[in-house]
Amino acid sequence: MNEPKSSKKAFIRRMFDDISARYDIGNRVISFGLDGYCRRKAIKNHIQDDLVLDICSGTADMAIELLNQASFKGIMVLGDFSGRMHKLAKGKLARNKNALDGPLIFQVCCDAENMPFKGQIFDGVISGYSLRNLGDLRAFGLEIGRVLKRGGHASLVDVAHPPNWIYGRLFYFYFYKLIPIISKLFTRKKYAYRYLLGSLRSFYKQDEVLKRLCSDDVGGKYENVLKGAVAIYRLRR
Repeated sequence: MNEPKSSKKAFIRRMFDDISARYDIGNRVISFGLDGYCRRKAIKNHIQDDLVLDICSGTADMAIELLNQASFKGIMVLGDFSGRMHKLAKGKLARNKNALDGPLIFQVCCDAENMPFKGQIFDGVISGYSLRNLGDLRAFGLEIGRVLKRGGHASLVDVAHPPNWIYGRLFYFYFYKLIPIISKLFTRKKYAYRYLLGSLRSFYKQDEVLKRLCSDDVGGKYENVLKGAVAIYRLRR
């Protein structure tokens, strides 16, 4: 999208507010449940962290994957700018035994590119399927570097571009042709899924995403999952 960043942020906030009620079930169906598999791979490096930020936390799927790990004893902060997503996340956390009996959890309404947190405070940052919705990956990467402690790390997962040509053609056919048909079963907000699907067309390939996320203070690498249909970007300060 070529519109100003402020306009895109307003659009993204309204969109996620609109589709929040059906967002989870839609993700499960169109990914055949593999979105959860990718989240679990992404959070495995954060089980020993003391203070973790789940930025663009949505309905708390990433956070819950980490909270479900018996060895995780840290504090969790959920940051998102959609009030409705926060409300749904609060309900899901209230129904999750590990969240109720486990560590402290805080919810903060905030902008991922301008976080309200002190510098060098978090041991880990996690995020699920949010990178395509950000207006400025460089600004986001700088913010991650600012809020992470030295030695802290981040794991960010999102849909990506399969490097294998044949697999890529099959994936794109499913993503662009079949998912729009399936998504009609879950929401009448056609504009939202048109955006979500179209966002991959203009999204950078994995090496360029990593380049934009990294800075003088933050290095990293990416791991292709599901043959590159999804990528996990692992950053370290």
